[in-house]
Amino acid sequence: MLPKPCVGARPFVCDGLPENCVVIVIGENPSLKLGVDWWTFWDDDSGFDLRRFEKLFKKKRVASGKKRPTRDRLDRLLNPLRKAGLGCLDTNVFRNEKTGGHKGGKREREIKNDDVLQILLAELPQLIAVIAYGKYAKLFLSGQSLPPHIQVFRVVHLTRVSHENIDAIVCKILKHQ
Repeated sequence: MLPKPCVGARPFVCDGLPENCVVIVIGENPSLKLGVDWWTFWDDDSGFDLRRFEKLFKKKRVASGKKRPTRDRLDRLLNPLRKAGLGCLDTNVFRNEKTGGHKGGKREREIKNDDVLQILLAELPQLIAVIAYGKYAKLFLSGQSLPPHIQVFRVVHLTRVSHENIDAIVCKILKHQ
């Protein structure tokens, strides 16, 4: 399913094995170019090495010198959920690393992540919430059939979501876990 090597692409990020995740956050595409093989963070037994990934991510983020409001809001969303012990998976409709989102180039040059997303949505046994932000993520999610017990949040792009609304989503997820 995923090519080896998988350089310049980020199919998903989580802490450990995806099947332990209960929350999925779906965006448009990963914007910070890491330029490394995604498989370097993966181990078949322990899953994705989030700590190692975050170390490289922070290093590249500082080196880029750019403020990333989307990442700041993602952290505001994911960090309290992870601190509460919830496994969270961060993914995108397009998996290739590309700055600028829909303004950064033509969609036909994107690498769709549909196959990975469909497997994740269908195969995560403990899934309790899906958050889709932005046009492409909401479009993708509208074509999916999810069980009624899963909380679904469809929001505008995170850069346009207030901290208060992000905090409200976190509270709703924590309340219904």
